[in-house]
Amino acid sequence: MKNETLCRSSFQWNGPNLFAYLPFIILISALTLLTGCQEDDRATHSSILRASELANNRLDRASGGLLSTLGQKSPTKNAITKTKPPKALRWSAPQTREDGSALKPGHIAGFRIYYRLRHTDHFNVILVDSPDSTNQPLTDLPPGAYEFAITTVDVEGLESRRSAPVLVDLI
Repeated sequence: MKNETLCRSSFQWNGPNLFAYLPFIILISALTLLTGCQEDDRATHSSILRASELANNRLDRASGGLLSTLGQKSPTKNAITKTKPPKALRWSAPQTREDGSALKPGHIAGFRIYYRLRHTDHFNVILVDSPDSTNQPLTDLPPGAYEFAITTVDVEGLESRRSAPVLVDLI
């Protein structure tokens, strides 16, 4: 009996009942949340467009200042034109082998153009069997972001290492 009394008295709360204040706490919390969610009536769609215009003007002034520091003129808006994608790859035939020895024009049998879309791993090959040809039209390829590299093949069938890749966006 003594143990039961000790257990009951050790968990007794003598302070104010918090459950009595619960509706008041919920009301205050809801009002606080609602007052924090008011929309700013000064922010409008047109002010967002105006902010974008101001940012672009600042950028134009900054880049114009940089160009004048470098001694260059700012391009006019009419002078800016879109760059058209190349219609063909062009290259020069090598005059030396990788070991530095001479590669005479009669020793070149042709070229191999390795290409792929940049998001793929597999390369396709275009064979150029003419040693005199130093360009390849790109009109048959579908639009995309491509990577090209070229090798030279000699009359004995030896192939050079691939050139540095060239990135081309065909639109």
